[in-house]
Amino acid sequence: MSGITYTGAQIPTDFKEEIIAEILFKNDTVEKGLVSFETGIKAGRVITENINAVEMQAWNVNPAGSEAGEIGLEDTVVTPIKVEFIDKFTPDDLRSTRFNRDMKDGAINDISDDFNRLVLNGVAPLISLDAEAKFWSGSTAATKTAVAALTAGTAQTAVGAKEKTLVNAMSTTLFDSLTTKMIYNKAAVGKRVKVLGAVLSVSNIATEMGKVYDAIPDAVLASADKPLIYAPRNVKKLINNFNLAQTYRDTFTVDSATGKYFYLDVEIVFVPLALNVIIAGVPANFMWCTDLLDDYANINIAPYPAPRKDYFYDVIFTIFAHVVNQKFNVLYVG
Repeated sequence: MSGITYTGAQIPTDFKEEIIAEILFKNDTVEKGLVSFETGIKAGRVITENINAVEMQAWNVNPAGSEAGEIGLEDTVVTPIKVEFIDKFTPDDLRSTRFNRDMKDGAINDISDDFNRLVLNGVAPLISLDAEAKFWSGSTAATKTAVAALTAGTAQTAVGAKEKTLVNAMSTTLFDSLTTKMIYNKAAVGKRVKVLGAVLSVSNIATEMGKVYDAIPDAVLASADKPLIYAPRNVKKLINNFNLAQTYRDTFTVDSATGKYFYLDVEIVFVPLALNVIIAGVPANFMWCTDLLDDYANINIAPYPAPRKDYFYDVIFTIFAHVVNQKFNVLYVG
């Protein structure tokens, strides 16, 4: 519904100066740089992966015909999806509210800078959080149809039954989320390391997190670029309650100085993933692609052309989720 919904006192005589804001999560994905950000993309950026394989052979004075291995390059053309958040409001609706105190004299003047500031402060975090949620979880209608048509199987090369259920249950979005891209990418099953999971609980969180850890390739754990374990936000409570019952808390550790969580030697970060979904991998493998990151906070408030009396706010940006080095990334679905 567009417009202003105002529930409260009209013509106020006294009011609390501060307006109570909603309690919202921060967009940690952006603020803490939990993934790689590819910016400056208008359309058609080519992202190239180097995919090689080698094979040792016995020495041969004339090895012609025994060449083996793979020297490969794989291009992906990335064009972020252009999206918009727009709504309208009529300033005159505020004439009998607390916001009339900073309106200029004259019947034609019904603009409240205080209200415009409130719109900016209240809407911007919601837009940021919505973008983050859709980056991690969501599928287009076309991808849902494509995944539903696949035959489920237990092999790494097949889509899992729980993965099919997950994609179908996701919100229908304008672009495929990172989770979806790990399952279905370039019209084929993703090359992720597939881990069959369970419904996460306090009693099994250590066991299930162990499955994720064990699935991380040894080369990734040993690399200079350390992996992260990305878990749904509710997992933090599961870990805290699990730790309460432990005499020795060395499975999950919490750094009291920084508030960071770890499973053994891998840091756990909490993001808006779907329940019972965990991802593990090097942040550089997970890309948030956009034109300009600051576009998320660029809110335009302006009047419609005269003689209309209403205003609008408008936020326009581009977004796309992309995954590289798929065979080194773990996807757990319970």
